[in-house]
Amino acid sequence: MTNRISRRSFLQGTLAASVGVLAACAAPAAPQTGSSVDEDEAAAPAMEAINLRWDTFRGIGSGWNEERIDTFREMHSNVTIELRPLAGSGQQDNYAKMYAAQAAGDLGEVIAFDPSHYHFWRAINKNIIMSIDELVATDGTDLGEWFEHFMSLQYYQGQLYGLPSWGWAGFDTLVTNAVHLEEAGIDLPDPTGHDVSIDTINEWAHAFYSEGERFGLNISHNEATIVVLCRLFNSSLINEEGTKCLLLDDPNATEAMRWAYRLGVEDKILPAPGDIDNAGGALTAGLLTMNWCGSLCVRNFKNAIEDDSIAKAWQILFPTREDGRFPSQLRGGTWNIRQGAENADIAYQFLLHIAGHDGSLSFNLVGGNFAMVRPDVAQSLVGNDPIHEWFIPSLENGIPAHAPANSRGREYTSAVQQWTDLLLDPNQPVAFEEGLQDLHDNIQAILDKDPA
Repeated sequence: MTNRISRRSFLQGTLAASVGVLAACAAPAAPQTGSSVDEDEAAAPAMEAINLRWDTFRGIGSGWNEERIDTFREMHSNVTIELRPLAGSGQQDNYAKMYAAQAAGDLGEVIAFDPSHYHFWRAINKNIIMSIDELVATDGTDLGEWFEHFMSLQYYQGQLYGLPSWGWAGFDTLVTNAVHLEEAGIDLPDPTGHDVSIDTINEWAHAFYSEGERFGLNISHNEATIVVLCRLFNSSLINEEGTKCLLLDDPNATEAMRWAYRLGVEDKILPAPGDIDNAGGALTAGLLTMNWCGSLCVRNFKNAIEDDSIAKAWQILFPTREDGRFPSQLRGGTWNIRQGAENADIAYQFLLHIAGHDGSLSFNLVGGNFAMVRPDVAQSLVGNDPIHEWFIPSLENGIPAHAPANSRGREYTSAVQQWTDLLLDPNQPVAFEEGLQDLHDNIQAILDKDPA
């Protein structure tokens, strides 16, 4: 690594030191008569100009990235941060672009291969991102500034590879239009409690369904939802090692899928694939009562409401599991430095700048992301809007994600979505046992593949 320095010594610069040594070894120059240059100014070495490239799709278009670059440059005038936005049609396309850039020798120094998109470990194994343990030690960074759960996502095989970017408890919440409950004379549940039973959720899903007018409950079929569905029934979708699908071997996981199948296929009260293009918009318009999502969705729903006689933001948390944990799938991202990057020490200072309190807070409020990854940021967000208080317990008692051991995250999540769509489609129904077998087999086929 070149130019390894800490925040305390950043402005001194290793180049300045080396220039001073060379100057001491050289013969003194003859004095210039009539010079108007101040002696101290003439003796001061110039700061080395440093350019770092930041390849990201996070916050693009919001002004957050530019604000972080400008405020960093105010402190370090010799450093230029070149923002290179990634603009794929989906997040996974952006990772593909980064892999291609690395292969072409053109990947930026500051990057992000997120654990919850299952690219973190693959990028490490491909020698794309570097360990930052030495940089942390040199700087004396207090890693306790971030929530332990989100810091744990930054480790692989005992080494630290990044600092937290975004983070939330995953799809742990029924985002609820409280207007419907109040109109029905139902007392609103405690938004931080876990005392609404599965039977009650089932009852309300039926009660608030009105054919052609309103859905009582929407269950999306993405991997994040299906994992939490299984965890709600005291199981999970895959094992902690990331090698085995549990849908057939664990009766609790089987029952979780059967519960959703009864609602969607037998009772036909859940939206079929394609019935709702925008669940958030349906909530705001009063066309949906409960949407299975998470804290970011609650906040977005609240901010989108224009008529509080039609919609009021609330949340229902799932009942506590038998093991005392809250049904969730803690999800988070990371800021990384490319392996072999020149000026890795400077890049690390920029990571601290975007992942520290101010950077993380503005990542939420300006960048539009959900990053309750630091206790101080969580409290600042509560001060900005008390609704953020609702989300803290799940951060402290959530369940980490189980990642495919072979790092085939995109194939894994695609298989979950595709085959859950088929299992829960009331318009082209399949027998439960057949559909569950297909879902299980296609997930297991991905987990059985060689490492990506």
